[in-house]
Amino acid sequence: MKIRIPPASDLYAQPAIGPLLVLDFAAAVAATALRAQHVAIEGDFYPGETDEVTIARVLARECDMLRNTLKEFRIRVLARLARDRDEWPF
Repeated sequence: MKIRIPPASDLYAQPAIGPLLVLDFAAAVAATALRAQHVAIEGDFYPGETDEVTIARVLARECDMLRNTLKEFRIRVLARLARDRDEWPF
């Protein structure tokens, strides 16, 4: 897993991306831990599985979706900041 840490100038210009990076890291760790603890969640739902396994599967997928959303947000914010830097006349 790689998470690009933006330069300090971007963190200063858009302070929210710092805590969002921490959230991204936490979601990655949580999803990995769930998959390590509940190996069965990598497959499809099967009849008779416990509620714990079902919830772990859903939670791991939600963590993945959150990470994708955070990545898209970061891409857009960092692209805008790069454009702003390029447009700055000094």
